[in-house]
Amino acid sequence: MAEAGERAAARERRRAAVERGVRYPALGLALFLALAAWWLSGWQMWPWLFGGVGGMVVMLLLGRGVPLAWRLTVPLLVVAVWLLTYVDPWWWVVIAGVILFAAAMVAAVHLRLRTRRWQTLGALALGLAMVTAGSVMLALNAAEETRQTQDELNAAHAEAVARILPRTPNALVWNLVVRLSDQATGGRQAAASGTSAAADFCFHFSPQAADAFATARGAVDCPGAFLALAAEVTNPHDYVTRLSVPGSAVRFEPDHITSVVNACRLEFGPVLDDTPTATPGPQLGELTLRQQLGQGHLVIGYRPCP
Repeated sequence: MAEAGERAAARERRRAAVERGVRYPALGLALFLALAAWWLSGWQMWPWLFGGVGGMVVMLLLGRGVPLAWRLTVPLLVVAVWLLTYVDPWWWVVIAGVILFAAAMVAAVHLRLRTRRWQTLGALALGLAMVTAGSVMLALNAAEETRQTQDELNAAHAEAVARILPRTPNALVWNLVVRLSDQATGGRQAAASGTSAAADFCFHFSPQAADAFATARGAVDCPGAFLALAAEVTNPHDYVTRLSVPGSAVRFEPDHITSVVNACRLEFGPVLDDTPTATPGPQLGELTLRQQLGQGHLVIGYRPCP
């Protein structure tokens, strides 16, 4: 009986020694987890107010005989777990892998792999695998989130552009003519809006149509082609006020969103009399338009006049 009592006492002493040995490392680990989770969660405060303060109150009331280190560790662990619910679950895998790897490294240093060698090496490998897998998945999730954000931005931009573009083919032709007329008078109207007549003109063209327009005019780009075309405007006022697009010059395709405007047939008749006048500016060319998101029209194709 005496020997059994001594063995029990020895076990209790060892247990107490282990508890004292891990008390402060556990507190440090809990603090690290709480701070790391706080950062990952975007500095959420509610877990600290309810989990941290509430946990400390409970531990003070119910854990009178519990050492102070444990009374602090438990609320910190509650806060850490609560904060981790705000973050990507793969962060749980990474953090668990880091803890496992660190614990295995400590064990390897203390045991020097003389005992429990395979268990220690297995823990090292598992921890490293968890960190690697979690990091890869976090990177993939971040890339997917970036792609989704970019898609949303592109959709919002397309929606904004569609709202700005002219609602009818005739209105689009009139917008183009207005920009050419403005450039012929020095571009003051566009400059007052903080832009340029060339930029406003080319805004109505898709990149492919802008390239075709530049090529047709022998220019480097759409603004260069616009300047060359604007130089052909001889009467900026009449070019706008006497413009008429014949109904036969506009043809709608069966899909109801594509149309072709033969802007080589623009008319500039007199407003109040039938006196013949010189053509005040150039014909534009054949424009293929497509309605964007059920709203404005964009030039998607261009062919010069014969």
